[in-house]
Amino acid sequence: MTQNFKNLKVYQDALSLSRAIYIRFKDVKGSLRTKEQIISSASSIGANLAEMASMSSKPQQKQKLTVCIGECNETEHWLEFYKGIELKDEEYNEYLGRVVNLRKGLFNLKKAIESEI
Repeated sequence: MTQNFKNLKVYQDALSLSRAIYIRFKDVKGSLRTKEQIISSASSIGANLAEMASMSSKPQQKQKLTVCIGECNETEHWLEFYKGIELKDEEYNEYLGRVVNLRKGLFNLKKAIESEI
C-alpha cells in the first residue's frame, strides 16, 4: 500500500481539520499547554498518515493507523475540554463531527489493510 499519502481522502480530511484547528486556536489566550495539545494532536493525525504511507509492512501500517485513531481521540478530548470555554456548542459540534468522520475513515483504512494481511 506504499503510495502518495496526499491521494488519501482521509489524509486530505486530516490536513483540513488540523489547519482549521490551528487557525481557530492559534490566538487563544490562557494556558499555552492546552492550546499546544489540541493543535498538536490534530496535526499529528495527518503527519502519522504521511509516515504510514511510506511503510511497506502491513502490520506497521496498521499500528500507525492505530496511532492516528488515538490522536483523533485525544483531539476529541481537547475539544470537549474547550467546549463552553472557547467553543460554543455549534462550533464544538462542527469540529466533533469532522473528528468522528475522520476516525471512521481511519478505521475503514485499517480494516482494508487488515484484509490484505
